[in-house]
Amino acid sequence: MAKNHFALFGLPVAYEIDERELARRHRELLSACHPDRFAQASAQERRLAVQTSAALNEAVKVLRDPVDRARYLLALAGVPTDEETDTGMDGAFLVQQMEWREALEEGRADPHRLTALGREWRAATATRHEALRQCLAGGADYPQARRLVRELQFLRKFGDELDEAQMDI
Repeated sequence: MAKNHFALFGLPVAYEIDERELARRHRELLSACHPDRFAQASAQERRLAVQTSAALNEAVKVLRDPVDRARYLLALAGVPTDEETDTGMDGAFLVQQMEWREALEEGRADPHRLTALGREWRAATATRHEALRQCLAGGADYPQARRLVRELQFLRKFGDELDEAQMDI
């Protein structure tokens, strides 16, 4: 097995990746080690095929998602995001989150408000994704990238709640 997810697929360790190439290599590698190909092999070979397939699937899942990919790059650089234990966030960002949550509750009865809130959320998310791309390009700004990853996690959760509220209307 390769040292990291990027090496597993023969990709450079970078935030920006060729997603079509990733998909192509994933299919190619998965085809070569698919457990069905090892149905008549020894128990050890079958187990290795299952483990390899699982590792490939986990790696492609991480690399396909920009936030997970950024989190993985930070981990490779020795920069933990500590999302479960570090609850400190930028005050302005937290205030925005509280305002959006209030607007979400108020908007459950108003589809137009939810639509406007969705536009605000998409713009905030896109801005942070672009900033994250810039942070991780070239001379990486890891502290800023860490902050953006953590904010994008909050935004992802809010986006899920917003989608759920829009489906309920």
